[in-house]
Amino acid sequence: MGENSATLATGTPGVLHGCYSVLLQDRDGQVQETHSVSAGLDYPGVGPEHALLQAIGRVTYISATDDDALAALHELCAAEGILPALESSHALAGAQRWAKENPGKTILIGLSGRGDKDMPTLSKEIRR
Repeated sequence: MGENSATLATGTPGVLHGCYSVLLQDRDGQVQETHSVSAGLDYPGVGPEHALLQAIGRVTYISATDDDALAALHELCAAEGILPALESSHALAGAQRWAKENPGKTILIGLSGRGDKDMPTLSKEIRR
């Protein structure tokens, strides 16, 4: 595996670190490798609160590819001069998709951090 870190989109219920939640695992319950350009999202599980909120339909979670996140990061940098963290860039990509589907609606995006910490990763990703 190791193709994504979209736990809430592709994961299944299981136990990780003693906690029942949703995680990326194989049919035998073995935790799978993950991949995300964002170190903060490169993890095979989620907190049980997120799993519960999704299970009861209180929250809808969507995913974004690394390429979509990098494109959203580039767009925000060019338009506003803001370098968001890679974690927030995934949210920006999802927000762009939502905005296209909901014209005229208002959306508020909270950026979780600065992207300067991600410069080593960005310098590699931009070159590929």
